[in-house]
Amino acid sequence: MSDGRTGGGGSIGGQGFRTPPKAAVAWDQTVTGIACARLRDAGWLARRAVVALRAAPTLRLELAPGVDVAGMRACTAELDARIAAATALADELERLHDDTMLAGRAYELASDAVLGLVEELAGAAAHALGAAAPALAVGAAVGVAGWSPLIVLGAGAAVSVGLVTVPLAARLAVTHPQHVASLLGHAHAAGVPLEQLMAQVASFWDCAGERLVATPGFVPALAVALESTDEVLAGLLGVPVPVAAQLEAAIGQDELFAALAAGAGLGVRVGAGLRPVRAAVVRTAPPPARPVSSPAHAMRVIVGQDDDITIHEHRMPGGGRRFQVFVRGTERWLPDASTGFDGPANLENAGSTPGRLRGSDAALAQAMQAAGIGADDPVDLFGYSQGAAAAANVAATGRFRVETAMLVGGPVAATELPVGIAVLAVAHEGDPVAALGGLGDGRGPTTVTLESAGGHGTGVAARHAGEEYVESLAGAPADDFVVAGFAERLRAATGGGEGVAGWSVAVRR
Repeated sequence: MSDGRTGGGGSIGGQGFRTPPKAAVAWDQTVTGIACARLRDAGWLARRAVVALRAAPTLRLELAPGVDVAGMRACTAELDARIAAATALADELERLHDDTMLAGRAYELASDAVLGLVEELAGAAAHALGAAAPALAVGAAVGVAGWSPLIVLGAGAAVSVGLVTVPLAARLAVTHPQHVASLLGHAHAAGVPLEQLMAQVASFWDCAGERLVATPGFVPALAVALESTDEVLAGLLGVPVPVAAQLEAAIGQDELFAALAAGAGLGVRVGAGLRPVRAAVVRTAPPPARPVSSPAHAMRVIVGQDDDITIHEHRMPGGGRRFQVFVRGTERWLPDASTGFDGPANLENAGSTPGRLRGSDAALAQAMQAAGIGADDPVDLFGYSQGAAAAANVAATGRFRVETAMLVGGPVAATELPVGIAVLAVAHEGDPVAALGGLGDGRGPTTVTLESAGGHGTGVAARHAGEEYVESLAGAPADDFVVAGFAERLRAATGGGEGVAGWSVAVRR
């Protein structure tokens, strides 16, 4: 009897089996992309199972003493049934893949359309506020004694772009120290110590700021407001809406935002007499025994490192090298020559382009070159806060062979990365730092929102604390599809590596 199968391994031609493509597949960090990738992989496994079952030895046997023909027929029928079931499963997985792709992309298109409408409405409102700012400033200056029109204009402009988290009391302290002196005099007369007064002010701002950013919708609204900066400027300069829209369409929203940031960063640097950021001190450091293979472990390295940048070199099983680079966040918000990770560096990073790095991202590229990372050496980049923006900008240049990039709590929405890089961009719900990059145009990384357990940070940046990201990333792979997918890819890429060298880099101006 014949079972109708081809023996000796069978033939996969005409059986619907499709081998995975050998070329690198672009990494899609969206839920739709990862779900479709897993369905596709499962379909390939089911097709392989069909091939394996069809390759079973032939059960065609001649009737002879001791041969259980009925048993052989039953076995053949069972194999046929399993082949049919595996084929049906593969077909179902392929159908689920196509349906998931269609539904996911349709949802993304609808979401983009809604977001585009919100941006359009916010842009129109921002243009109107920018156009009305001078009149509002003059009117307020007349009605508020002791306030100059310039100060009111500055406050109105800040409010118009949504930067309500800026403590206006600090502005008042700088521009009108006499009011601060009067307040301190009243406190002294009332017997309130200065330390107690400052502690009460700080406590109030911490509580108010934390509640402000925790308000649902505030952080997305901040991103929309920052995305409308160019419309505010256009209104302030009297540029008509159609002309501003044409300029934005011709240049590109992200490119225009970068140009504004570059101009602001250059102005701050020249005005404050700051030098460009550079990798000032590069010293050797002991490497770990094995490469970092999980997001939480990478975040622990960043939180615990002594300098701004840590670089590890690993020897891989095939004999090649692999580098892992860890970049921490902002150290000082005011201009500070003792660190290259200050406030102005954030502006400089926002104004960087793949052809020209302007801030701490330039120092990062310099440090990587000093560590001997070549153009063909695989690199894993891990960045937090400003370090995430710097890492994304370096990856966007294409100077290095970046294979994975973990960007934590950073303004990276507008940074377009090369195809093929496995990217994980995460931010806590209520973390305003990630919103400082605006909304992007859809070509940058998709940021995954994580729940924060709290308990480490206070004030406006309560959900930005590095220790909180360590905890949330440690638990995320168990219940977050995207984080789990990135963790699997990172483990596969770093398996078997052994540490051979390390560097610690201090960044200065």
